[in-house]
Amino acid sequence: MGIIKSGEEVFQPYARLISVLGDQLISDKWVGVIELVKNCYDADAETVNVRFQNFNIENQSKRPYIEIEDDGTGMTLDTIQAVWMKPATPNKLNKKKAKDKDLRYTKKGRLMQGDKGVGRFAIYKLGDYVEVYTKTATSEEVKLTLDFHAYASDEFEVTNHVDKFLHEIKNKWEVNDSPEVIKNKKNQGTVIRVYDIRNPWKQDDLEKLLKAFYRMMPPVLPNSPSIPRDFSVNVFWNNDLRRLENQKSFDEIIKLAPFYIEGVVDENASIEYTYLHGRDKRAGKFNLLDDEADIVKYNIWSLRFFREQFLELRDKTKKADKSNLVVRHRPNCGSFLFFFYAFDWKNPIEGLKEDEKKFLQENSVYLYRDNLRVFPYGERGVDWLMISKLRAEDRAGSYFSYNDLIGFVFIGQNENPKLRDAADREGLMNIDGAYDDFIALIQASLKVMKDEVDIDKARHELRKQKAVTSLQNQYESTFESLQRRIAEYNDKELLESSKKFFNAANVFVQKAREDLKITQELAGTGMAVEKATHDTMSLLKRLKTNTEDFSKKLEKNQAKPEDLKEFLAELQENLEFLYQELQVLQPLFRIARKVTKDVSVRNVAERVLKYFRKELDSKIEVAIEGRDDVVVRTNTGLILQVLLNLTDNAIYWLDQISNKNKQIKIHLDAKEHRIIFADSGPGVEEGIEELVFSEFFSRKAEGRGLGLYIVKELLDRIDAEISIITEPSLKLLKGANFLIQFKKEEN
Repeated sequence: MGIIKSGEEVFQPYARLISVLGDQLISDKWVGVIELVKNCYDADAETVNVRFQNFNIENQSKRPYIEIEDDGTGMTLDTIQAVWMKPATPNKLNKKKAKDKDLRYTKKGRLMQGDKGVGRFAIYKLGDYVEVYTKTATSEEVKLTLDFHAYASDEFEVTNHVDKFLHEIKNKWEVNDSPEVIKNKKNQGTVIRVYDIRNPWKQDDLEKLLKAFYRMMPPVLPNSPSIPRDFSVNVFWNNDLRRLENQKSFDEIIKLAPFYIEGVVDENASIEYTYLHGRDKRAGKFNLLDDEADIVKYNIWSLRFFREQFLELRDKTKKADKSNLVVRHRPNCGSFLFFFYAFDWKNPIEGLKEDEKKFLQENSVYLYRDNLRVFPYGERGVDWLMISKLRAEDRAGSYFSYNDLIGFVFIGQNENPKLRDAADREGLMNIDGAYDDFIALIQASLKVMKDEVDIDKARHELRKQKAVTSLQNQYESTFESLQRRIAEYNDKELLESSKKFFNAANVFVQKAREDLKITQELAGTGMAVEKATHDTMSLLKRLKTNTEDFSKKLEKNQAKPEDLKEFLAELQENLEFLYQELQVLQPLFRIARKVTKDVSVRNVAERVLKYFRKELDSKIEVAIEGRDDVVVRTNTGLILQVLLNLTDNAIYWLDQISNKNKQIKIHLDAKEHRIIFADSGPGVEEGIEELVFSEFFSRKAEGRGLGLYIVKELLDRIDAEISIITEPSLKLLKGANFLIQFKKEEN
C-alpha cells in the first residue's frame, strides 16, 4: 500500500495560548508578582519597587495598576524583539550551558534562575493591559504595549471577540529620545505597569507578599555560603512604604533553638555533619548507603520512603531487615547543604513567647537554589518533605513535626542540573527520579538529627530521674528527722496525730512502690507473651493447613501410610514446641514469682536458648561458657525475664548486620558471682551506655524502650547491677557486652 499524499505542517498557536501560559500555569497572583521580581534578580537589579497604585481610593477616575520597577541592566529594542517577544526563548538556557563563566554568570556573579522563557507571562495573571518601559545604561528608553484583551475573550463575559492566531496580534513599541519613566541614578532598568487588574488586591494581601519577599533570600547562618546582600524588594500601597509589623526574624528565632545541625550530603550519598546542643558538640561522616555501622546506628534504612527509593529486597520471601536489603541505585540529585534547627513543643522552651510560637508554626524548611528561594517550599501546609504524611503512615517517632523544625536547604544549578523548576513555577520536576532521591536524602539527614536529639532528651530525663531519686532519699531522711523531733515533745495529742500521718504516708509510699513493681512485671511478661503468641499463632495456622490437606487426602483415599507417619511426626514436633513455649512463660506469672529458691543461671540460659531456637537455628552461633554454674537466691521468673530480654535484644541487632559470623556468648563466672552476656552486633555507641537502661529510650526502629529498663529494675530488687563493658580487653565479642554482677552471698 503506497503513500498517495504527503506534506509538512507547522504549529499555528492561537493567541489565547498566552492566557494558558500566564493564567493557568501561574497558580495565584502572589506567584505572578514573585516571578516578575525574580526576573529583576536575573537582570542584576539591586532594588525592586513593587507599587500598588490607585487601589481603594475615592477617585475612581484613576485606574488602579501594579508597577514593578527595577534598576537592573534593562533591555535594548533588539533584546525586546529578538528575546523578550519570543516565548520559550532558549537565551538564558544557552547561557547556563555555556562553558564560558562570563556567559553563565551575571556581572554581579548571579547564576540566572529562569531558563524556560515563559516567566514573563506571569504578567497576564495580574492584568490585561501592560506597559513595559526599559533601557540599558547606553540605549534609549523603549516602551512596549501589550493589550491582552485582544488575545483571549473573558470566559465570563459575552463579547464580540474574534479568536486570532498568535502571529496576527501586533504589539506596539516605541523608542523615546529621552526617558519618560526610567529616571533612577543608574539610568537603566525596567518598569512594568499592569492595568485592568484581573484579581482584587487589598492591604491584607500585602502581608503575604511581604513575607514572601522577606523569605526570598536566606538569612545569615553560621558556616553558610557567603550570600551577597545586594538585592532588596520594597512594597508600596498608594505611595506608602509597607513593612512587616512585629515580625520576628529568622536570626532571632534560630538563636532559641536548643538543637542544631549543619552539614552536607554529596552526590554519592555521603553525609558530613556537626550537631550542637548547648555546649555539647558531636560530628560525624559516613555514607548513607554503604557504611553499615552508622546506618544501623541511626536506623537510616528503617525510613520507608528512603528504603523504597534506594533499596530492594535481596530475597523477596524474607522480611525487609538490614541483612536482606541491597542498594538499587545511587542518587541522581547531586550534593546539597542543610541547616536545621529543632525545638520541642512537648516540653516548650522556658520563656518562648506567643509571637515566637506563631513564627514557628508559620515557617518550616525552606529550599534555596543559588541563594534564591524555590517557591513554595517552606510555605505553611506544604508537606514537601512528606513529614506529616510519613508520621501518620510510617513511624511518627522517626520524624520531627513541622512545628518543631525550621530549616534551610541549599542547592545549586551546577551541582543539581536535574532539580529544575516545574513549568508552573512552583516546585521542582522529578527528572530521572532526582527529586525523589533528594527528598529521601533530606529525610535521612533529619533522621541523624532526630536520633541525636532523642539522645539528648533521654539524657535530660535521666538527670531528672536521678534528681527524683535524690529527692526521695532527702524526703525519707527529713521524714525520719521530723519523727524524732516530734517525739521530743510531751504533747500526747500531737504525738498521736503525727503517728497516724506517718503511718498513712508510709502506706501510701509502699503502695506506690508495689504498684510500680507489678506494672514492671506485667510489662515484661507482656513482651514475652507477645512473642510467644506470634509464634504460636503462626504454628497453629500451619498446623490447620496441614490438617486440612491431610483430611482431603483421606477423603479421596489418596493418603499413604508414610503420609500419616509424616503428619503425626510433624504434629508431635509442633506440640513439643508449644509445650516449651508455655514452659518458658509459666515462671513469669506473678504466682510463680513468689517462690524464692536457688536458681541455676545455666539452666535458665539453656531454657531461653530453646525458646529462641527458631531465631537462632543455623543463623547465630550461641555458647554458654564457664565451668561452674552461677546460682542466685531469687525466683526463676526474674532471671528468666532478664535473659529473655537480653537475648531478644541481641537477636534484633544481629539481624541488622550483614556479617555472617553472628555470635552470642553467655559467660558464667562463679568465682566473682557474675555473668557476661555478649553479642557480635553493632554494639552500643560511646556516650549512651547509661541511657540504654532508661525508660522509653530505644535505638530500635520500632522499639518501646522498656526491655533493658525492666532488666535493670528487676536486678535492682535483688541487689544486682547491670552495666555495659566499655574496656575493649574485657569484651567477649565486638558488639554489646553486658556485665551482670550479683550480690555475693555472705559465708
